Amino acid sequence: MTKMSPIFKITFSALFIALGIVLSRFASLPGLFGLPFLKISISPAIVMFSSFYLGPIYGLAVGTLTDVLGALLFPTGAFNPLYTIAASLTGLIPFLAYWLLRKIKIEDKFPFIGASLSILFTIGLIIFCSLNDSITSESGKTTYQITTGMKFGLCITAICLTAVLIVLCIFLPRIFKKRKFAKYYNINLIVSSVFITYFLFKIPVGSLVQSILLEWDFLVILLVRTMTGFITSFVQITIITIALDVSLHFNLKGSLIELKREDVKENSWVLQGFCKYSTLNCDF
Repeated sequence: MTKMSPIFKITFSALFIALGIVLSRFASLPGLFGLPFLKISISPAIVMFSSFYLGPIYGLAVGTLTDVLGALLFPTGAFNPLYTIAASLTGLIPFLAYWLLRKIKIEDKFPFIGASLSILFTIGLIIFCSLNDSITSESGKTTYQITTGMKFGLCITAICLTAVLIVLCIFLPRIFKKRKFAKYYNINLIVSSVFITYFLFKIPVGSLVQSILLEWDFLVILLVRTMTGFITSFVQITIITIALDVSLHFNLKGSLIELKREDVKENSWVLQGFCKYSTLNCDF
């Protein structure tokens, strides 16, 4: 594989920014269910993929410029730079989370962090639905009723998705085991990195900003956005995984592949020396 030059990374970044703007502005669902803070879009998948493929700095640039340029070129309201913080973190965190999880080596066989976040969210949703029959804005001007059917549907959906996540995380490594993808990427780390980005950074930070600017209760925004984010995260993970798999056909070393190579150089110097003085062809 060929190492990706800065020119290649800048070119790909520009492509991802353009694609992210199109998806966020023309292929999204803003104000879903009448909630001003709720928006569903697959553009975060492009931003997170840029972090995995190009590295955290380029991912940060893609996330930031996608949000800023999208707001300036296709405004949907007054632009506030505070909204950009969550978008920037969406491009910065995935690579760093993947790198950290590789270092601590607790998710080689199963994504404990991703599964744990999923289980905690499901428990929190069940508790919230049991204690609340409506959600009201901070100003008290708007109230949304939560019917028994909605509560039941949301809780069942969350439980089923958590079960699906756990099952997939057990069987996906076996499915990818014989593919070229498994040589360079760890699907468990990708799953947990996406969950960490979404539920520990993007959604909490974005919810805090929206609660300040839109005068809604922070916990209400956090719960609703987490609920929709939990569902859409499965789509995001699928898109990112397919994109990383397809990227291998370009014969370019993405940042995660370079990361793996650096880990080998750093931690397996004996193997490096053996390969150097033997007739084996070792491709790191």
